Amino acid sequence: MDHKEQSEELRAWIRDENREALLERFKPLHPADAAEQLAMLPPAEVARFIELLGTSESLDIFEFVPFDIQKETLKFLSKNILVELMSLMSPDDRADLVEELDEKSQERLLSLLMQAERQNILKLITYPEGSAGAYMTTDYAFLRADGSIRNALDQLRFQALKKETIYYVYVVDQARRLTGFVSLRDLIMAHPEKDVAAVMHKNVISVRVDEDIEAVAKEMTHYDFLAMPVVDADDRLVGIITYDDVFDVMTEEATEDMYLLANLDTDEKISSPLPRSVKLRVPWLLVNLCTALLAAFTVSLFSSTISQFVALASLMPIVAGMGGNAGTQSLTVVVRALALGEIKISGNWRVLLKEVGVGLFSGLICGLVMAGIAYAWLGSWWLSLILWMAMTTNLVLAGLFGAMVPITLRKLKLDPALGSSIFVTTATDVGGFLTFLGLSTLLLQHLVEH
Repeated sequence: MDHKEQSEELRAWIRDENREALLERFKPLHPADAAEQLAMLPPAEVARFIELLGTSESLDIFEFVPFDIQKETLKFLSKNILVELMSLMSPDDRADLVEELDEKSQERLLSLLMQAERQNILKLITYPEGSAGAYMTTDYAFLRADGSIRNALDQLRFQALKKETIYYVYVVDQARRLTGFVSLRDLIMAHPEKDVAAVMHKNVISVRVDEDIEAVAKEMTHYDFLAMPVVDADDRLVGIITYDDVFDVMTEEATEDMYLLANLDTDEKISSPLPRSVKLRVPWLLVNLCTALLAAFTVSLFSSTISQFVALASLMPIVAGMGGNAGTQSLTVVVRALALGEIKISGNWRVLLKEVGVGLFSGLICGLVMAGIAYAWLGSWWLSLILWMAMTTNLVLAGLFGAMVPITLRKLKLDPALGSSIFVTTATDVGGFLTFLGLSTLLLQHLVEH
């Protein structure tokens, strides 16, 4: 059955209020797979689906539905169903959804929730965008250090239904300050009459609520944590960040770097309307046009040289193109290293030297190959020498700018991928044309005589 047939069948069941058929279709599926099918429906029918199945049956599926559809669906839910759904959602997902709503929809939704839930949402959405607080959940399991293991397991059974994860349990004092943590495995294996303090780990690695989420993601990956505790300035435990949230951050960051390296706006999606895609792409294309004009102007300076030795016109794109490719290689490696924190504030000169060295030896090898091809093609030793020197020089420039541009942008506190490819391509185009045609002009007599 194709997507269209599946969609029509679901719509028919919803229209006929056939709850049994819907349950039979969705119960065997993983929520993520079920959400793919549900996302084929208009938001009004998604809302009707939730009302037919009930919030407890449909919540797991709804949380996997794309964000844009979630927002639109809320507009079609009745007041009672909306309150039930939002109350059952995890605090971080609920806060993310509310934050994306327009002001009128936010006010309507918040007015329906209980005071504690409303205050929790308002607190979460006030944390700065990109901070640990903006991504954390307040659904975490905690214990006191002076309780017995037996009592701790009883408490966890009570807490487990409402907590996002209990694989790590955090130990706090009376002031809610984080003093340690214990794994579920430690609790299960320990003697029931021992105190929690006897099995807890006191060396707790945590992050501040205002710490950058990308830095948190790197720490969690470094320590291989499933969850990271988040504390305030007084070391009070205020939430945890789970690995699924960090994975989303890493995916978003990788997507952002990919878009920026291609000179695309990160707001564009495959589903964006044509006018919006044009609006987002044209500014960068105009910047590219300006840099292309600079390269064209460079070529025009040597028009008399080209007119006297026409073969230069067919060879100069090779020099510029090889430089552009080498620059992209260097740029990609350095941007990735910056994103993963492999390049520190100090010691950048080693990265520059390494990339320049790679450019030098790559240029010598590729230039030598191209020189041989040019000699076999046109039979000119002087042209082969010029090609070898120009390609080597341009690949050195490619390595230098491919490393220097993103590092400079990072030092200016800008995204290292932002417009990097434009700057690097401009440098290699202009550098390649200038070097190749400049050397050709200096040695034009030898070329012409040959």
